[in-house]
Amino acid sequence: DVNLPQMPLGEHVVNDYRFLKLSLKAHPVSFFRETLRAQRRIPCEDLATLKTGRRVAIAGIVLVRQRPGSAKGVIFATLEDETGIANVIVWPKMFERFRPIVIGARFIGVSGRLQNEQGVIHLVADRIDDLTSLFMTLSERGADIEALANADEVRRPAEDIRQKIKLRSRLIRLLSKHPDLVEDLPPDVQNRLEKEAGSILPRGRDFH
Repeated sequence: DVNLPQMPLGEHVVNDYRFLKLSLKAHPVSFFRETLRAQRRIPCEDLATLKTGRRVAIAGIVLVRQRPGSAKGVIFATLEDETGIANVIVWPKMFERFRPIVIGARFIGVSGRLQNEQGVIHLVADRIDDLTSLFMTLSERGADIEALANADEVRRPAEDIRQKIKLRSRLIRLLSKHPDLVEDLPPDVQNRLEKEAGSILPRGRDFH
């Protein structure tokens, strides 16, 4: 028998999504609830308890984007967090302002006015944020597990490898607490990190 380190829950979820496109262990957004709460983003399920016209902020994985031909350029998006789903309306002016995020982001935060009429709930977006960088911390869960055998130290000193892992983990933690710092990184580094973070989740379904 081999005494392997226990796999962290975050690593379980990452591997589930990479190979099965879903996980029964936990929802990816649940790992960031404290961060989202600090940003005053409420769970999707709370929208049903609020009155229409209130300004709120939520966050979720993009499941579906729709742009019906009869909607005059309006985009309807469905977001999902660990509590449920939320329907978002993006007017054409907002779409032009946040086009790259609306089209390409996998995990977004939306702020806007709530419409709750006869049980039909929508959030009319007036601000959209790309939160995909947060998933870098989820993809790195378990990175401290040592994967080198003792014999590997002859060819690659394990001390140097561990130091690189620690430095990378610190960078990931810093970016997860301050996502705005991602904008200050070189474009090639941003692209590499976002690609790595976004690779965890399946792509949303887009309809036109």
